[in-house]
Amino acid sequence: MPRARRGRRPFLGALALACATIATRAVPAPAAEAAAPVESPSPPPPAPPEETPAAMILVPGGPFFMGCNPEVDSECTSGEKPGGDRLVAAFAIDQTEVTVRQFAACVAAGACSSEGLSVPYYGGGEHPEFGEFCNWQKRDDHPINCVAWEQAVAYCSWAGKRLPTEAEWEKAARGTDGRKYPWGNAGFDTAGKVANIADESAKRRFADLTIATGYDDGFVATAPVGSFPAGASAGGTLDLIGNVSEWTSIDVADGHAVRGGSFYRGPAYDRASTRLRGSLDSRAADVGFRCVK
Repeated sequence: MPRARRGRRPFLGALALACATIATRAVPAPAAEAAAPVESPSPPPPAPPEETPAAMILVPGGPFFMGCNPEVDSECTSGEKPGGDRLVAAFAIDQTEVTVRQFAACVAAGACSSEGLSVPYYGGGEHPEFGEFCNWQKRDDHPINCVAWEQAVAYCSWAGKRLPTEAEWEKAARGTDGRKYPWGNAGFDTAGKVANIADESAKRRFADLTIATGYDDGFVATAPVGSFPAGASAGGTLDLIGNVSEWTSIDVADGHAVRGGSFYRGPAYDRASTRLRGSLDSRAADVGFRCVK
């Protein structure tokens, strides 16, 4: 698997997608910290759904391996260790990230707010100069982004769903065999076009971006949801790695846990067990969400 080049990232400074800093590196990050989030006590698992709702994937209940699996992954951070078995009840998860079109329906129904969706927010202020990267009212079939955690919660509630826990998200992503990525263990140098991550297309515009060298998914920012069927999980869930990272329901210090890679992140962060943190008030261009039931 190609190694991500490290160092300062003018892409991040130029785009200012970030709302926090990666704890292990003093450089901007678009939505989350790679510090180890500490999960608050989880509520009792919901009862298994009686049937799989439309456009959702049923994830069977039972144990799975969560966290760092050193047998297949040498890039784990401290927040992923130690890995081990977790028990999760059956649930259904959205097959794709929630789109702009879907979120707009919630806004039209008066159940969701569109406040701030056209401009990133981080560091205590809005940054309209980078609003071109927010999808609201521009790209209906792309994931909704530049969205706050509370807005994600409101949408899922309106849809009769909720945000996933970290354990639910990770089980949907890696199944029961402890794989490194949703599609298996093949890295971006051999797996083909499996996800929208920081790639050669982005580097042609932002020369010093940390990327998967030699990998080109064809997108600088977000892609229409479901654009990478080869990257589906064993159960058929799409875009769990790449496009946008995803809010979860789990509280961590000064924020909420965020899972999955994104169009901005290099391969070290585009793994099924990577754990990140989104700030309480952030609306980042590389963070969206999906719901579970």
